[in-house]
Amino acid sequence: MNDPVAAAELVRDLIGRRLLAVSEARYWHEGQRDDDAASLLDFWLHFEGKPALMAHGRGEHLSLERVDPYPSYEMQECGETRVGPAREPDLLASFVGQRLLDASLIHGYTTELSVGGLRMRFEHDDLVVASLGDQWVVRRGTVPSDLRRYLTGGPWLGGAEDRQQR
Repeated sequence: MNDPVAAAELVRDLIGRRLLAVSEARYWHEGQRDDDAASLLDFWLHFEGKPALMAHGRGEHLSLERVDPYPSYEMQECGETRVGPAREPDLLASFVGQRLLDASLIHGYTTELSVGGLRMRFEHDDLVVASLGDQWVVRRGTVPSDLRRYLTGGPWLGGAEDRQQR
């Protein structure tokens, strides 16, 4: 679902909850995968007391949906998609165990009103995830300055004041 109002409600419902796990779908070829965001296909956030929230990037859009992770699958000579827990040193793994304090939607580089990403404020750091040009942007802190003309942060859904990277 890419409707900003519905996406805001999905995310707002997670504020105050602890992130218990992150599942990732990653592309592998010949037993290897690219670094962090380059191999990421989809991911699921598992918050306490809530069903998994799947994030799927499509062009300039981030689709959010409450659905369990799909199984791993092979694509013969084209490689495979492996689905499993996020692991260090991948950035998404470093937020597991932290409480979500607030979140804001990020508008992508499109003329239509849609969700391009999320900025999530956790106890120890902020996490930015966005879909831009069919590629994942996964960063600590704020939207990187070189991407701000493509990704625009919205207001905090829980009412927090905006602060720069801690």
